Amino acid sequence: MSSKTVPFSARISIEDAEFISTLEYDGAHTPSDKLRALLAETRRKHASYPDYGHNLAQMQEWLGQMKRQLLIRQQQLNQQAEPVLRVLDALPDLLATLQTMAARCPQMNVRELQQTEQSVLQKVYRLNELLLPLALTQGDNDEHELQQGLFALATLISEHRMAIQGEQ
Repeated sequence: MSSKTVPFSARISIEDAEFISTLEYDGAHTPSDKLRALLAETRRKHASYPDYGHNLAQMQEWLGQMKRQLLIRQQQLNQQAEPVLRVLDALPDLLATLQTMAARCPQMNVRELQQTEQSVLQKVYRLNELLLPLALTQGDNDEHELQQGLFALATLISEHRMAIQGEQ
């Protein structure tokens, strides 16, 4: 990125100005510094990187903020939100894989694309493995609705397996 700067003037709401003043970035003290840091952060978030490690770190940071807020609120209310926590733990890997796939997609051949699709499906399957046991043990669910949902899921899985066997 170029170190040359240009003057930029904009009118923003009082709420936006207050928001910028509350932002904290290392080395950013003035509103101009904070605006530059905010733009740099936004640029990083919108960039596609072919590096899984970079994408994973980005997703962990983004979802980590949500998880912290949830954990704090859970502690305040003395409640557990196990399904949401499990999703927040599993999503960084899944999203980083998708983000990496998107960045690499133009250079991928058919085999690489299929391998990545399989990886995504395995991660979604793992997420289902984490959440399904919770659906079975949640006391708040109406038991009849839960049984119907599980029966529909089992039927869908069975039909999918039969369709795959029929293709082979």
